[in-house]
Amino acid sequence: MNKNLTIQRINVSKGLSLYKTGRSPYYFARIWDPIEKKYLTRSTKETTRIDARQVAQELFLKLHNTTFKKIPSNKTFNYFSTLLMKQQKAMSGKTRSKRFHLDDESLLLRSIDGINEYFGNKDIKEITTYDLRNYLTVLDENRQKGLSASFQSKHLIVISKVLKIAYEKGVLDKIPMIPKISKKDNPRPTFTENQYKLFLKTTREIIEKQQKVRGIKITNELYYFFVFMVHSFMRPIESEIFSVKHQDIEVKYKPNRLEIRVKGKTGYRVVSTMPDALDFYDKLRILNPDYKPDDYLFFNNYPNRSTAIRNVNRQFNYILKLAKIKETSDGQILTPYALRHYSLQTRLVKSKGKVNIFNLAKNAGTSVEQLERFYLKNLEMNDDLVENLQTF
Repeated sequence: MNKNLTIQRINVSKGLSLYKTGRSPYYFARIWDPIEKKYLTRSTKETTRIDARQVAQELFLKLHNTTFKKIPSNKTFNYFSTLLMKQQKAMSGKTRSKRFHLDDESLLLRSIDGINEYFGNKDIKEITTYDLRNYLTVLDENRQKGLSASFQSKHLIVISKVLKIAYEKGVLDKIPMIPKISKKDNPRPTFTENQYKLFLKTTREIIEKQQKVRGIKITNELYYFFVFMVHSFMRPIESEIFSVKHQDIEVKYKPNRLEIRVKGKTGYRVVSTMPDALDFYDKLRILNPDYKPDDYLFFNNYPNRSTAIRNVNRQFNYILKLAKIKETSDGQILTPYALRHYSLQTRLVKSKGKVNIFNLAKNAGTSVEQLERFYLKNLEMNDDLVENLQTF
């Protein structure tokens, strides 16, 4: 419980108290768990002290008659979450990226209000839709700012995976209904055409001046990296462009392209690049003529890819600052991801609307729905797109 947010607290009985925060009209019950030796928090969904007190006492009795009883370890949420992590770790570095399991693991094992912290020793058969909603409420109350829809959804997705394993094992007859989270589709931050040109121009000027960021010189390799991203549609993450090695690349002609094998955020795929990526691949090999097949395509001098990513992010931000294009027109912060977003939008525009949107989504490791919701939603209809619309 965040003491800074608590504005009212009422002791009800031994091991049971009520409290209220400034961010919610509801009272919350704080209940001592004698098995785990810790307090549990539950929303009463009541705004008056009398009603909240009654609900809190009912919750207290229910928990002491169910959750606080000793449950066989192979029936707990903890048991099935461990099975999920074992499955994901077995896939990591093989059919999925090396870091595939880390996102779910971090949500499960977070010490303050992680999923296992809340559901861990609870009988998985006793978990209800109400419990899921209450968990989201607790997450929200423990933070100064309200939870984003995507943050809530990530937690529910992980919980669903654990419940699915229990269902597949025959422990659950059915999976409880997962609360629906209303999402607002915010277009991904991207460069305009003029901003992208200014960004590259500023990068070239910085290279000519041999400027440094935290003692690290900005070089042509960074410039090639930016352009290569735009012409390959890859994500600026460890499992995509930062994991690519020379041995993962095959040069193809008619049409000119590179075919790149990546394990990616959404699983294994082969990326087909635009023709210009081949030109910059040649320039990169001239820049590093002694490369080996097992060398990383970019920034091979950093075996720790997290270090390479941090350096690129710092240099990217430095260039944006000098170019004075830190934000989009609607106030969104630009990150290296903006290069990918720009490449997807530009592909549609420069093809005059003729590009097959399914092929574009598949090549980029996303879906048509994602493209429509986040990349193309606010795309302006230029003359070429209007002409394509009117062509029979």
